[in-house]
Amino acid sequence: MKISVSHIVLLVLMLVSAGMASALRPTISLADERTPISLKTMVPAEFGEWREQQNVSAAIVDPTQKEMLDKIYSETLTRTYVNNAGYRIMLSIAYGKNQSDALQLHKPEVCYPAQGFALLAKQASTLDLSGTQIATTRLQTSLGQRFEPITYWTVVGDRITTSGINKKLTEMRYALNGRIPDGMLIRMSSIDTNVDRAYAIQGQFAQQMIQAIGPEVRKRFAGDPAPI
Repeated sequence: MKISVSHIVLLVLMLVSAGMASALRPTISLADERTPISLKTMVPAEFGEWREQQNVSAAIVDPTQKEMLDKIYSETLTRTYVNNAGYRIMLSIAYGKNQSDALQLHKPEVCYPAQGFALLAKQASTLDLSGTQIATTRLQTSLGQRFEPITYWTVVGDRITTSGINKKLTEMRYALNGRIPDGMLIRMSSIDTNVDRAYAIQGQFAQQMIQAIGPEVRKRFAGDPAPI
């Protein structure tokens, strides 16, 4: 079996992290030092051209089974938004107070296929959120006649993370300061066979949503480019 360089690097980082665990031993939860997350109140039900559409949450694919959600996440939010043109965006946000190796954010490219979806394509992309370019991932998935493009990003502490290596390095930086970081996964999708249109509208939705979130907690959702 051929092992990629990235997997080797990740393994080395995990071993180093394990070896340093006794010395570092972060004991302070970053989440406990900050404003408690309340997704339902922090993310407005109406912003820009978008408003929440009631009684359609069943159309949203949950990231994991409920029992796993309860173990991994402190809080989740699922909503469907619609604009004046009738276009719908399905939003899912999952927040966990403790981003340790045992409690990690479950990414859509894992949980969607686990629920029967075909993963057709995956690509890295960027979004401009409040003047900051953040790294995101775009997926194309399908289930029967349902074609669902997805845009998502993850935040560990206040840092956008794009890979297992990047996430591990971020956790180690926080550990050096004695902190256990929290984490958030923000996912938006739409049922649309026009991929370019779907991604463009999802990007506009993300920009308007982040602008509508209070500035005191905005970096918890969009990341902070400043050094830890």
